[in-house]
Amino acid sequence: MDTNTNPLAELKDVHLPAPVSIFPLATGWYIVIVLIFILVAVLIWWQLRRHKKKQQQQEIFSLLKQIKANAVTTSDEKTIEECSILLKRVAVAKFPEQKPQLLFGKNWLQFLDKTGKTSEFTTGCGHYLGEIYQKQQLEDKEAFFTLIEKWLRSVI
Repeated sequence: MDTNTNPLAELKDVHLPAPVSIFPLATGWYIVIVLIFILVAVLIWWQLRRHKKKQQQQEIFSLLKQIKANAVTTSDEKTIEECSILLKRVAVAKFPEQKPQLLFGKNWLQFLDKTGKTSEFTTGCGHYLGEIYQKQQLEDKEAFFTLIEKWLRSVI
């Protein structure tokens, strides 16, 4: 054997394995991707529901504001009737199983008290809503509208 030969010259090149492909992904990554899609879908659904609720609130309170503005020029009976209609519409939308469209008089006032967690409809200034077909004079319009707004905020 020749002692002057370089032993490194006899080495062969290292054969590298094929580069690792990103696909197919491990099962854990598929689970992460599915969870991200579910999370995005839930967030979109939640935002749409929140937007719809906000839009409904704005619509309801703009109607109440319009009724309140018209209360100066219209009769008290008409104002009470319009407020009752607004409350019925909201009640039917929020509590359909209790059939609020069939309630009137004391039953209607008790329903409003129960759902609004108050007693102002049967004992306070909300009693006008139970007697909408009688000639009435609103003594304290501001308290009346405040009570209606309070009920609307509590159920919406």
